[in-house]
Amino acid sequence: MIGDPTSISEGSDNTLDIPSSDVLRLILAHLTESGLHQTCSALRRESGVGMAGFVPASKGLLLTCAEEGRWGEVLEVLDALDVERYRKCYLEDYLAKSVHDKLTHDHGAPQQHHANGMVTPLEKALALVHEMAVLELADQGDYELAYAALRMCSEVLDRTLPASNEHDMDADNDAHDNNPRDSQGTCTNSGSLGIITSRSGDIERRIIALTSMRNSASDGVAAADAVSLLLPANYYGPSNQTQQKRRNQIAKLLKRHVPELPPQRLSSLLQQSIRWQCHTGLFPTVQRLFKDKDDDQGDENHADNENEGKSKKKKRKRHTSHELRFDLVLGNVEIAATGGKKKHKASGGKDGSERIPSRPSQTIRLGKKSYIETAMFLPDGKGIVTGSSDGFIEIWGETIHNGKDDVDQSQGLNSFIQTEVDYEKLRTSDLPYQRNDDLMMHDAPILAMDVSHDGTLLGTASSDGTVCVWKIMDGKLLRKLERAHGGSSIGGDRGAAVTCLQFSPDGSKVLTGGHDSTCREFGLLASRMLKEFRGHKSYVNCCSYVSLTLVTGGGQDGSSRHGGSNILGVVTGSADGTVIVWNAKTAEPLREITPPIPSSSMAVVHDIHSIVGSRSIHTVLHLHSPPQTMIVVPRSDRAYLMSYSGNTILRVYTRDDVQGTDFLAASVSPSNQWLYIAADDGNCVVFDVQTGVVETIVKSFAEECSTRSEKVSDLTGIIHHPHRGMIGGYSNDKSQKRGVLTLWK
Repeated sequence: MIGDPTSISEGSDNTLDIPSSDVLRLILAHLTESGLHQTCSALRRESGVGMAGFVPASKGLLLTCAEEGRWGEVLEVLDALDVERYRKCYLEDYLAKSVHDKLTHDHGAPQQHHANGMVTPLEKALALVHEMAVLELADQGDYELAYAALRMCSEVLDRTLPASNEHDMDADNDAHDNNPRDSQGTCTNSGSLGIITSRSGDIERRIIALTSMRNSASDGVAAADAVSLLLPANYYGPSNQTQQKRRNQIAKLLKRHVPELPPQRLSSLLQQSIRWQCHTGLFPTVQRLFKDKDDDQGDENHADNENEGKSKKKKRKRHTSHELRFDLVLGNVEIAATGGKKKHKASGGKDGSERIPSRPSQTIRLGKKSYIETAMFLPDGKGIVTGSSDGFIEIWGETIHNGKDDVDQSQGLNSFIQTEVDYEKLRTSDLPYQRNDDLMMHDAPILAMDVSHDGTLLGTASSDGTVCVWKIMDGKLLRKLERAHGGSSIGGDRGAAVTCLQFSPDGSKVLTGGHDSTCREFGLLASRMLKEFRGHKSYVNCCSYVSLTLVTGGGQDGSSRHGGSNILGVVTGSADGTVIVWNAKTAEPLREITPPIPSSSMAVVHDIHSIVGSRSIHTVLHLHSPPQTMIVVPRSDRAYLMSYSGNTILRVYTRDDVQGTDFLAASVSPSNQWLYIAADDGNCVVFDVQTGVVETIVKSFAEECSTRSEKVSDLTGIIHHPHRGMIGGYSNDKSQKRGVLTLWK
């Protein structure tokens, strides 16, 4: 139940009044980003609150539909937008500017009545969408439907647009429409000759002209196809604009004037709020979760003095009698500890940072002569998906509920149940197909996988070029794309291996990269290839969708925000040592980035037909902080923080304790604070992303993450828990007894 929409704060000089409607808009944006579109629609209907803007994925879908003339989908998306909120903010800005201009020049007062009758650019764009939908319906021969749609939107058209379409696209800028309209919605511009007094009348005139022209042509000898192409002069716009040109102009207006929401806005605000409350002392109990762990070490050293020893023992007992756990919803929950040993906390260090894993915790073990080729956490963190060399796909992680008898009754049900996950067990409680050994599988080793944003779909790819999409809850195969990247480079019937895969933000497409040196996009609805990104000279090792900000007036570092626009992009990393940033819509390369990878004596070519050496870029990690940046990790002794906009190197990550060790795998923490890199000396190096300094080195990391006895195996991958300070490592070394994935916390 949402209370008074005026404020959710308690009147204080240090608090900010936040309308409850804005809180709902943040929740709506979060639901959309999470893929919960039906839940978002239900919340909009029940609350009556529209969205302040669209997330990049939704806005990209809107522009695509506009350019392709799918006006029904465009109107459906725009229906979620709160146009009145946009209008209110727009007019406030206009009045503020008017006051400033009047005071600066003639010291007059702004005209409030003039602002109230103003048409905002967004309202104009929405009206043009309705107009174009009506015109295209008539163009397709659906005259009755076109007239019906025109009657429904005639009031909006007459109130918003001038009677003639002669100048409604002249200026794609933020200039206000200062041409006032009377109460009937007609334009008082003398440019109209009095024949057509409203926009709806002008549209009706064009439809009548279209009908008359085609009826006349059909009575003659013209072919039916030729008749369907006949259009009156200036049907879609002045100067005989084509249909596609008009679509592109409307898409351009929508792109400029439809607000775009920052990604992960709700999560970012919550994190900033908690950090600020800790900093100011408004939330002092949270600071106890960020204490140093030095007090865990003093109990092993006993003092000679008996009284002092008793004092320390009592102090230890008091210290371990309760374990604090931070709960964002309920606050700090105090749970009584049952064991004599102090549990390790999942919180960060004394400065409030994320906790760096330091010890092995659980180990997933496969069968003999079966090795993990790829793995990832589920989005909720309650499971791990593994793809093995024998083609099996398994989901691990059984939920354990530990009851607590001696808890504080006032803390509610959450104090009685502590949820943990046993990742060593196959998940069978809610996945019955795994309990019945009816596992998901390929006929070849699994090389790549990804889970959709809503956590319902699993995409997998194998070395024979097969791409499959599964429904996680029942294990059913929904789509199967064979030889997704064509034939193998070595001949035979097998397809080229697919080495990387990712779902699109809306889950309707998959992006794949393979040994044919290309990246391809497949539509799941049509089960066919939609685009091909061709430009690399060797294997594509990683591919992903990103939101790109194109800066037209700034430098290559993207520092200037003037003239920027957001588009959906694709980033690929290849064994040829390059990273290419693509336009996801056109499949055209925007820029090719080549990190300055140092030459190495180990960079030898083992295959006469291969160009893969130590220059291979195996990992590209995309960051939300700093924005528009990525970490490029080649097989060398350094990694690079770079921007999407060019070859600008923002930071170099390299070890200072040893030289010449190659980086094999990498992952980044959810907050983008720590960078974990597995090196070929068997250690895991932890870098501070912001400073580039080595924070710590986790010793014997590869030894714990493999089962090879005589020599430590090279690691294949590192995965990070989506919410906690937990990482995992695995190797596909065929000399192991069996494949394992070891989790550290």
